[in-house]
Amino acid sequence: MLGLGVSGPQVMEGWHGVRFARPLQRMRENVDIIRMVTCGERLVYHGEIYELPLPGGEGRALVAAAPARPNIPIYLATLGPKNLGLTGELADGWLGTSFIPEHAPMFFEPIAAGAAKVGRSLADLDLQVAGGVVAFSDDVERLISPRKPGLAFTLGAMGSRAHNFYNDVYRRAGYEDVALEVQDLWFKKQREEAAVRIPDELVLKTNLIGTEDMVRERIRVHQAAGVNTLRVEPDGDTLDERLANLARLIELVKEVNAENIP
Repeated sequence: MLGLGVSGPQVMEGWHGVRFARPLQRMRENVDIIRMVTCGERLVYHGEIYELPLPGGEGRALVAAAPARPNIPIYLATLGPKNLGLTGELADGWLGTSFIPEHAPMFFEPIAAGAAKVGRSLADLDLQVAGGVVAFSDDVERLISPRKPGLAFTLGAMGSRAHNFYNDVYRRAGYEDVALEVQDLWFKKQREEAAVRIPDELVLKTNLIGTEDMVRERIRVHQAAGVNTLRVEPDGDTLDERLANLARLIELVKEVNAENIP
């Protein structure tokens, strides 16, 4: 399984030294090239961005030494409407982040539209989303507070003021005032104030925390939204604690799945 994403200007230009230009076309060509390589084809590619071998040099059309594996599933981590459409068109699955199941159509409708362009449907993709932290307690407030700095980091630090795709998602989901205020506080280096501004509701909607009844209900909401797979981060100070939380979640998922068996 291979996951790919276009990243953003801060990382591409600051870390890789590559202009963040034409991300959709770049992703499309990357998927094309990767599929050629994994199928064992000799790599000759004429794209709008990539020309392989590079003309005028010593490059040769090569074949990968690794054994061909033509059916490796490719998953795209996308957030914007156009990239979501590309996911539906090209990918085997979607790696969703900043996902709130109550706003699933914001993600799934563009994916479905992209899939329809090539004669597919949403059911042809594995829709994986980040279910966030998994933690159980009757003291829900104790579980909420530690999650707020991470959300503040996402809204404030995961991009520039001009391009923060995660911030954009929360704004489209109806949290525009919060998203903009937290981002502004973050850039002013008021990190604690930014975390305090995160509403409890947002923490609860983006994680699987609380009592077993609360977590079970959130699983139901994800399933009803059309999610196939939950990717989670079990909480705990030790490996045993994390495994215990994961085991509790698995049992709840089984219960919810059983509710839908005639």
